[in-house]
Amino acid sequence: MLEFFIAALVVAVAPGPDNLFVLAQSATHGAKAGFCVICGLCTGIVIQVTLLVLGVSALIAASPKAFFVMQCLGAAYLLYLAYKSFRVRAGTVKLNEGGERLPLRKLYLRGIIMNITNPKAVLFALSFIPPAVKMDSPLNPTVQMVILGAEFILATFIVFGSVALLAGAVKKFMLKSPKANRNLNWFSGAVFVLLAVALFAL
Repeated sequence: MLEFFIAALVVAVAPGPDNLFVLAQSATHGAKAGFCVICGLCTGIVIQVTLLVLGVSALIAASPKAFFVMQCLGAAYLLYLAYKSFRVRAGTVKLNEGGERLPLRKLYLRGIIMNITNPKAVLFALSFIPPAVKMDSPLNPTVQMVILGAEFILATFIVFGSVALLAGAVKKFMLKSPKANRNLNWFSGAVFVLLAVALFAL
């Protein structure tokens, strides 16, 4: 279990769609918003582990059509977020102490949707968690997968939380500059477009 937790920390630190998503949202909307996104992503991991235990993830990964549909849904959602980011004008950015301009519930839902519509998350769950299950352990394999999933959520929260705090500090530093906030929105939009393209780079 300890080895898996260390591996999960390494995986969370490695640049990927989820931590880039947290970085973009935290830099644009603030650290508090970033943590809402992280909670959404962690909820998505819970859903992924549940699908893994039920065997649904294996069915999706084995079906090219289902996998392609997930890719299209994920890409469409990311492009929609990019469109929303690119529409923000420098003069219309509302600056406040917290820096959040979106309802926290909406940011939480963004994290969930980002995770469950990412087909790479399905492949990752299949390739990362089951191999760590020990068949000679006194614990049931299902229980082991649940524990491993909880460890991965903890590692994700620790690493992504650090990203949110750092990006939120940048947001607070640039709070008084509408132009800087506009540039952050363009940065977020560019990240969303790149992530949409990356969904098909399998």
